[in-house]
Amino acid sequence: MYRCKECNAEYKIKPDYCDCGNDTFDYIEEKQPITLEQKAEIVSRIFFALCLLIAIGVWFIPMSKKTPEHKQITKTKPITNIPNINKIWNDTPIYQPKPEPRTEPIILTPTEPVQKKNLVPPKVITPKQAPVIKPVEPVKPAPVVKPVVKTEPIIKLEPAKPVYNPNSPAMIDYKTKLRAKLFSKFAVGSIQGSGSCSISFAVDKSGKLINRKFIKESDNKSLNDTVYYMLMSVPYFTAPPAEYNGSAINMTFSINNGNYAITIN
Repeated sequence: MYRCKECNAEYKIKPDYCDCGNDTFDYIEEKQPITLEQKAEIVSRIFFALCLLIAIGVWFIPMSKKTPEHKQITKTKPITNIPNINKIWNDTPIYQPKPEPRTEPIILTPTEPVQKKNLVPPKVITPKQAPVIKPVEPVKPAPVVKPVVKTEPIIKLEPAKPVYNPNSPAMIDYKTKLRAKLFSKFAVGSIQGSGSCSISFAVDKSGKLINRKFIKESDNKSLNDTVYYMLMSVPYFTAPPAEYNGSAINMTFSINNGNYAITIN
């Protein structure tokens, strides 16, 4: 890989000139991808290291000296002093409580006549309650209905753009200065023989030359190389006039044994 020292553009094959006009590049080594055999070797080494760590870790596990529970045998002493059952046995009957005699309930009869109670509750005289006067609710005013006023959207009128005229005084002056800037990078002495070619490009708002290309190439390779070097050496120029709409600008180069002509339109 080759990287331009000016704009850091990368190329697989080293070109003569970068798009920015620079002819110096830095060589960058490409990283080769890992093959399947290398991946398999790495995995096998990791697996071998894990097995080795597990084998070493087994020796550090503590071993308990206790015997398992199912093998432990407890010895019991034989019973020698067995008491006589006749001394322990008791033939006394179970205690049962005696039933108590039933007694009839005693009924008391009143000797004096019982006075009848007045079961009707006395009338409670309550004072006359004053009539409850409910407060009069205030009358709510009717809601005010606001008239709906339709507002039309405000249309902003943009200022009319100037009509592009490639032959206007401003464009002729701009193209003349641009032709002089390009001609300063045109190495006439490096061209041998004769031929003619045409190029096309445009200029954005910031003055950058875009869409640079050959419309017609010459059979003379030295002429094509000189024009290409010239076009790549001027990547930026001043901002174009406001009327310019981005249309293509064409240039024609003709040379015949040292005599040359350059036109721009």
